[in-house]
Amino acid sequence: MKNLIKLTLCQTNCCPTIEFINDTNSVIIRDDYGGKVTLTAEQLKILLDHYLHQKGGLL
Repeated sequence: MKNLIKLTLCQTNCCPTIEFINDTNSVIIRDDYGGKVTLTAEQLKILLDHYLHQKGGLL
């Protein structure tokens, strides 16, 4: 897969991953149990914008 960025977000007993795939303009979120969600970059932007609007920021 070309143009792949993979982040691992480990916490106590949990290591979900997020893959940003430029070729398909998509984001794949995987959990430790084989679950997977695929979003387009636009869907991820909508999700983050909505979260930031509701919470007033990331922190």
